[in-house]
Amino acid sequence: LPPELLLLFGSDHDSASSFLSTGLLVSAVAIAFSLLVNNVLRHRRVPPDCRLPPIAPYSFLVSIRETTQGNVAWFLRRVTLEMGQLCRLRFLLPWKIVFVAADANISRQILTDPSSQKSPSLKNFNKITAGVSQFFTSNGYRFQHARKAMAPAFANNQIKRMDKVTVAKTEEWIQNRLKKFVESGEAFDINKEMVDLTLSVILEAAFEYDMRKEEREKLMTCLHVTLSTFIFPNPFKMAFWFFFPSIWKAHQKARELMQISRNIMEAYKRKKNPTKNTVIDLIMNNPNYNNDDERAADMVDLIVAGHETSSSSMTFLLMELARHPHEQRLVQKELQGLSADQRTGSEHLKNCIKEAMRRWPVTAPGPIRVIGRDLIVSSDSCGKKEKDFFIPKGSLVFMPSIGLSHNSKYFENPLSFVPSRWESPTEDMKNAFLPFSQGKRNCIGQSLAMSEMQSILSRLCVEYNFELVDEGTTGFFITMKPIGVRLKATQI
Repeated sequence: LPPELLLLFGSDHDSASSFLSTGLLVSAVAIAFSLLVNNVLRHRRVPPDCRLPPIAPYSFLVSIRETTQGNVAWFLRRVTLEMGQLCRLRFLLPWKIVFVAADANISRQILTDPSSQKSPSLKNFNKITAGVSQFFTSNGYRFQHARKAMAPAFANNQIKRMDKVTVAKTEEWIQNRLKKFVESGEAFDINKEMVDLTLSVILEAAFEYDMRKEEREKLMTCLHVTLSTFIFPNPFKMAFWFFFPSIWKAHQKARELMQISRNIMEAYKRKKNPTKNTVIDLIMNNPNYNNDDERAADMVDLIVAGHETSSSSMTFLLMELARHPHEQRLVQKELQGLSADQRTGSEHLKNCIKEAMRRWPVTAPGPIRVIGRDLIVSSDSCGKKEKDFFIPKGSLVFMPSIGLSHNSKYFENPLSFVPSRWESPTEDMKNAFLPFSQGKRNCIGQSLAMSEMQSILSRLCVEYNFELVDEGTTGFFITMKPIGVRLKATQI
C-alpha cells in the first residue's frame, strides 16, 4: 500500500485496501470505456480514398507512461525513428485520436492554422500558478489580449535596451564568478551558472526587479517543487490529492510562487518613473486582465520561459565548443577580428548557436495541438506511395522538435555537431528548424532569447577558452537539460 494511505488509515489496513481497490476499479472501468470509444472513433470518418497512419507498436499503458513522465522526449524520438514521419499512438483519450508528426510540412500546416488549439493537457501548468490560467496555456481571448499587449516589449528598441542589461549582467558575472574559477583552475557546473545569469537578466530587463538572493532561492525551490509535481503528475495522486502531503506541499509552493510575482508587481507600483513598454509595464497597464492574479500567473510563465531555454541552449553550445576545439578556435578567431559592437553579428557564432539548438532542441517534445479541421497528408511526403493519410478534426498531434532536428531526411549526420551546415542551408533544413515554434503561438520572446545568447556567448568566447571536464548527462524536465556538465575556463 502507498505510505500516504497507511498514514491516513493507520492500522486499519482493510479500509485502506478497500479504498485503493475502489479507486483501481473505477480506473479500470474508465480505461475500458475510453478504449471502446476510441476504437469506434478511429474509423468513423475516414474518407474511402484515405487511411489512418500506421500505429506505433506500444500499448496504451506504455504510451501514457512515456508521455506523462520525464522521458517523453526520448520516447517521441524513438517513435519517429521507428515509425517514420507520421503515426498514431494508442492512448486513453476517448474523444481524440493521438498522432505523432515529425514532418516539417505537416507541422507548419498545423501550427499556422488559426483553427488549431493548444492541448487541454497544458492546463496542468495552471497548477503551478495556484489554478490561475496563464496565457501560455489558454486559447481564445485570454491568450490573444495578453499576447497582443506584450508585443511592444519585444520591439527592436526594447531589445536594444534589454541587451544593455544583458551586457552589464554578463560583466558582473565574469567579475564575481568566472574570474574566480579561472584563477583557481576549478571546474564549474556551467548550466547552474547560466541559469543564475539568465534569471538575473530576465528579472531586471523584463521586470525591472532586483531580486534578493533569499527570494531567488525561494523562487527556484517553488519552481522545482511545483513543476516536478504537476507537470508529469501521478494520475492516482492527482485524483486523491487531499490524501497526499507531497501534493499539499506543492499547492503551498504554488501559492508562494504567486506571492513572489505579487512582490514584483508591488515593486513596480512603488516606482515613480517606471520604464515604459517593459514587460511588467505592459502587463500592469493592460486593462483586459480580470484581476492581478492573472497578471501574476503570466509573469510566472514568462520568468520560467525567459531563463530555462536560453540557459540550457548556451550550456549545450559551450559543451560542444569544448568538445570541438577546432570550432571553438574558429569562433574565437572571427570574434577577435571584430570590434566590440560588431561581435554579436558574428556569422560563425550564429551558425554555432543554430547548430547547438538543432542538435540539442531544448523544447524537444515540441508543440502539441488539437487540430480544428480534417487534414489529408500525401503519403508521398511520408515516403509511401499508397492512399493518402487522414488526420481527423479534433485529433491531438505531437510535433516533436527532436523528431525534426534529428531527422536524416533534413539533416545529414543529424547527431553530429556541424555548424558549417548553416552556411548554405537547404529549404528543407530551414523548414525543419523550428526552435521557437511557428504561427501566432510562436515564442513571443525569441528575439530577446537570440540577442541574449549572442551577447553572452560572444563576450565569453572572445576572451576565454573552455575545456570539457565532465560531460554530465542529458535529462528532460519541461525542457531538455544538460545535467552536471563541468567546464574549466582559461583566459586567452
